[in-house]
Amino acid sequence: MTDFQGMAWRREAWRLIGRIPRGRVATYGQIARWLGRPRHARMVGVSLRSCPAGLPWHRVVNARGGISLR
Repeated sequence: MTDFQGMAWRREAWRLIGRIPRGRVATYGQIARWLGRPRHARMVGVSLRSCPAGLPWHRVVNARGGISLR
């Protein structure tokens, strides 16, 4: 993934978020690591600002286990 800012990266993040099972959560940092960008947890959050309807964004939590609203 060379285009970190582009839609391809966001789609990949959304795909991974969509695979989080019901009753489970993942942190922004975990998703960034899964994408091969371990120091870019904030970019995962940025990708959720424009996520498609129906994506279980509430299954992504911050390092303290809470939902980050901004």
